[in-house]
This record gives sequence, structure tokens and C-alpha cells, in this order.
Amino acid sequence: EEDVVKSKKTFRSQAVVNQNAETELMLEGDDDAVSLLQEKEIDNLAGPVVLSTPAQLIAPVVVAKGTLSITTTEIYFEVDEDDLAFKKIDPKVLAYTEGLHGKWMFSEIRAVFSRRYLLQNTALEVFMANRTSVMFNFPDQATVKKVVYSLPRVGVGTSYGLPQAR
Repeated sequence: EEDVVKSKKTFRSQAVVNQNAETELMLEGDDDAVSLLQEKEIDNLAGPVVLSTPAQLIAPVVVAKGTLSITTTEIYFEVDEDDLAFKKIDPKVLAYTEGLHGKWMFSEIRAVFSRRYLLQNTALEVFMANRTSVMFNFPDQATVKKVVYSLPRVGVGTSYGLPQAR
């Protein structure tokens, strides 16, 4: 039981985007302080929100419903922790899942590809400079188009002869 409590605190501490010395001290406290800190971080969105839409984060073994918000410089994803399907997921699995409360800078994005999810063309995979990727599924194709046009222009590289485009 003690291990489960530690894993939950570890998971919550990984979910906080920007950590500094004060943040680390707060994380050693109770869960209310962590929740308050997470809300504070989400309120500090860089610039106005250009687009906010319901989405699913697609990760190995986990499909998490939440909200994807795009500002003028960043992408944010906030998982819906009140969702029944999310509550049923084993905390040990969640400890290894990145991006549940994620923030990605436009300057880190290297490529965006359209993907199929459950045989529907309703997903996007975003590749980052640190050689990781994150995949989101959206309610319909019209939402995918809106998200793509809200993201920065990216290209595959000059060696391939493909210019930066949507």
C-alpha cells in the first residue's frame, strides 16, 4: 500500500511541467498542494488560447481523454482525471505514461503527420526535436484540420527537397 502511495506521488510530480526548488519542496507535501500547483501551471498559458478541443492522448497501453489547447507558442494537453476509464487504469502503468499533463513548445516540433486511429483518419502524431513523439486522436476530420492549421509550419528537411508546409 505504501508503494502505491509513493507511485502516485511520483506520477503527480512527473506531471508538473516546470519544476524549480520551490516546486520540489511543495511536491513533498500533500496531494492538495500538488493539485493547486498543477492548476497554477495551467493558468500560466503562454499567450491567448488559439484553439481548445477535446482529444485523446494515444500512448502505449493507455488512451486518455482530455483537452488539447493550442496557444500562439505551445501545445498543452490536460487529461480528464474524472473520466471513469482513466480511474480504472493501473497507477503503475500511469507512472510510465508521458504527456498526461503535457506542454510542448512550437520550437521543439519537427514534424506533424496525419495518422489513422481505429481505421479513421482522425489522429495526428507530433514529432519533437528530442526524438520523441506524441499522438492525439480527435472527434472528427474537421477538428484535425483546425488543429493542423493552428500548429506551426514544419518541414521534413532541405535534403529531401520538401519545403516547410502544413
